[in-house]
Amino acid sequence: MSIILAPGEMKQYVIFPLDFRRYFISLIKSMLENSPLFNRFKQERPGYSPYVFSVNFQKIVNIDTRMQQMWVRPPVYLLFSTGLYEVMTALCNGAISLKGQDTILGLKLRHINLLPLKEIKSSPQVFKIRGHAVLRGRNGYIDAAESTVEELEEAINTHLLKQHEFLRQEYGQSLSPRIGKIKVIPSASSYHKGVCSHYGGRLTTLQGSIALDGPADSLQFLYNFGLGVRTGQGFGLLEVR
Repeated sequence: MSIILAPGEMKQYVIFPLDFRRYFISLIKSMLENSPLFNRFKQERPGYSPYVFSVNFQKIVNIDTRMQQMWVRPPVYLLFSTGLYEVMTALCNGAISLKGQDTILGLKLRHINLLPLKEIKSSPQVFKIRGHAVLRGRNGYIDAAESTVEELEEAINTHLLKQHEFLRQEYGQSLSPRIGKIKVIPSASSYHKGVCSHYGGRLTTLQGSIALDGPADSLQFLYNFGLGVRTGQGFGLLEVR
C-alpha cells in the first residue's frame, strides 16, 4: 500500500527533522487506533512488527546536519508491506479514516493506493533496500564496511527465523510453518554502510541492493515483512529489482 501525503497548501518544500521516522510511527498509531493491532503499541516489548514501512520523498533539496533538518519537495510517500491480509485491512481502514485530515509535520493524507501483490517464485532475487535496513550481529549493529559476508548472513538468518516464529505465534497461523535459511551473493549485491538519525541517536544501517539466494518462501517472507529489525520503525522494506 502506498499513502501520499502533502502540505495543506501549495509549498515548494517542507522542512523535516532528520529524525523524522518517529513522527510517522505516531501517524501509524493514529491509523490503527481502532484496530486490535493498536495493542502492540501499549507493550513495553512488542516484538517483531507484523508490517514493514518506509518513508520516501519526491526530492531532498538540502540537508543541514548542524540544525538536524532537511528540506523536502512534496509529496511524501509512505509505503507499507505485510504478508497478513487482516493487517493490511486494518492499515487501509485507518488510512481511509484519516484521508483529507491534517496529520503530522503539516501534512494531509491525500491518496491511498493498493499496490499489486508481488509473488516470488524463483531464486536468487536482487532486492533494493528502500532507505535503510538495520541488522544486529553478535557485537552490535552490522557495519557493512567492516563485517564479513558470513556475519551478514548470520544476522539476516537469525532475524528471519526469530521473526517468522514470532509472527506465526502472535499474528498468523496461516504463515508457512517452516522457513529456510538464505545466502548473500556478494557479486550481485551493491550494499554499503549507512548512518541514520533515529529517536535522538544514530544507527548503523545497511543501504543499497542485496542479492539473496534461498527458498522462495523465505525470500517472500523478507519481501512481505522486511529485512532485519526495527521494521515497524521504518527500516528494512525491500523492493524486487
